Amino acid sequence: MKEKNDSLEKIREIILAHENIVICGHTNPDGDAIGANLALAASLHKMGKKVQVLLEPFGKKYAVIPNSHLITEKESVNKAELFIALDCGDMGRLQGIAEVFQNASCTINIDHHTSNSYFGEYNYVEEHASSASEIVFKLIKGHFPMDRDIASALYAGIIYDTGGFRHSSTAPFTMEAAGELMGYDIPFTKIYNELFDSRNFSELKIMGRAFDKAESHFDGKLICSSITMQDIAQCNGTNKELDAIINYLKGVNDTKIACFFYEKNEMDVKASFRGNDGYDVCALAQKFGGGGHIKAAGCTIAAPIAKAKEMVFAEIEKML
Repeated sequence: MKEKNDSLEKIREIILAHENIVICGHTNPDGDAIGANLALAASLHKMGKKVQVLLEPFGKKYAVIPNSHLITEKESVNKAELFIALDCGDMGRLQGIAEVFQNASCTINIDHHTSNSYFGEYNYVEEHASSASEIVFKLIKGHFPMDRDIASALYAGIIYDTGGFRHSSTAPFTMEAAGELMGYDIPFTKIYNELFDSRNFSELKIMGRAFDKAESHFDGKLICSSITMQDIAQCNGTNKELDAIINYLKGVNDTKIACFFYEKNEMDVKASFRGNDGYDVCALAQKFGGGGHIKAAGCTIAAPIAKAKEMVFAEIEKML
């Protein structure tokens, strides 16, 4: 393992040297993971490469991102000639297929998470990039094929991970990339509305439940909420409908850190964190085996939900 980057030129060279390619995003994929994976896969497919994408099932709102037909079942993937891990901070986030990654003839790790462990044979990690989709845009621009669907997927990933260009990771290059992608006549309004302004009735009910259960701690510096499997079932929803909650919590005035917990099962709790300037929630997540960005991170804790909250609060108290 080497904690240094290879160049984008080297990454392109390695990709061009292989024909059978597996691309995989992180577990519980979000808009950026889906957009980046499907865009790169579609571009390589247009070049005549044999490409398989591994992504776990995701929420209906992400159906606006094209080329999902390239996704395959992980059971059908045996040995990969080239394995590209995309938008994944470490091998443990590879959806339980780390063995396929380790047995691949060659591996590439492309990511933008501060906590990335440089686990590939070749690595390109740009922690100041707004998104993995922005990196894929850099990778393929002028070198690999681009079309309307590929541009749509990249645009979706960029706006998702920037919160619609609101997050501090948004840079002038981010806006330049978005503008260039819009030049492919993409349905940018539809993409934005589907990702941010559309929801199922069950998602609306779950959000209401989460807001009703919100708690304020440490003189208002911490806000948190939690959702149990029972809550999700009572709202006739799924845990794919929880993405937006943490950002609403973070928006409460004077909040420094926001936390959202949900039960994956009785002994596994997913925790999401958001932090203001000066509060490194990536370091917080890493204490529990997770990671992410300085202002946005998460982890999975093997404990009942009440115990998980107690453990996290103890660490946050030290931070505050």
